[in-house]
Amino acid sequence: MTVNIPRLQTSMVLNSPQPKILIVDDDPAICQLISRFFTYNNYHVEAAADVRTARQLFHKLNPDLAILDVNLPDESGFNLCKEIRETGTLVLMLTCMTDTSYVLEGFEQGADDYLTKPFNLEILKAKIAALLKRRNDGEIHLNTPNNSLTIEGLTINPNRCEVTLNNEVLPLTSLEFELLYFLATHPNRVWERSDLICAVWGNNHEVGAERKVDVHIGQIRKKIDDLQGQIIKTVRGRGYLFERSESD
Repeated sequence: MTVNIPRLQTSMVLNSPQPKILIVDDDPAICQLISRFFTYNNYHVEAAADVRTARQLFHKLNPDLAILDVNLPDESGFNLCKEIRETGTLVLMLTCMTDTSYVLEGFEQGADDYLTKPFNLEILKAKIAALLKRRNDGEIHLNTPNNSLTIEGLTINPNRCEVTLNNEVLPLTSLEFELLYFLATHPNRVWERSDLICAVWGNNHEVGAERKVDVHIGQIRKKIDDLQGQIIKTVRGRGYLFERSESD
């Protein structure tokens, strides 16, 4: 497998405190490569070769983000992805599995992003930096008083990045929350998938990116009990619309 190794740029080193990354991959060369590169760029990095070790390291490290392979010796990386996302930690899947079904499975299990091997370290770093920045920016700009939204028993609280339905907290991932919050705060207009990608993901150039929106919308609908699309409506051939009356 060929991995493109760019020249290290000292100007790209991040400021402290160090973001913490957990790498889970059974290829020691990949673990060493990523660990060395991100350590140089002022990240704290730990690596595991299997799910069992990863679980132990996860509780010890409490990482900001996990980089997961899919094919691990003792268990599927998709299972670990789901477990990690339930804690709120960001997940980037890094795997040689290029088939669309695997990419979609990763997103369905809560992955925040997906990169296939062979990969470029600078692109990996850019994706991770974007995920961390979006999460941190969300924590800052959403922290304002009295801006919760309530629509027919569904309450979206940006202060806590929390969604409740009839006072029951729903297990949305960070991306699902951001997508729902964006639609809810920009209601009654049709948003094309490419617009949503730019607004929530920050880019619109990845292969299969528009399908990624559909997967996340489907997951949101399941969790907010909107399987019939009464709240988040599909506008055929165009995109999605969050319907909200002026009284909400």
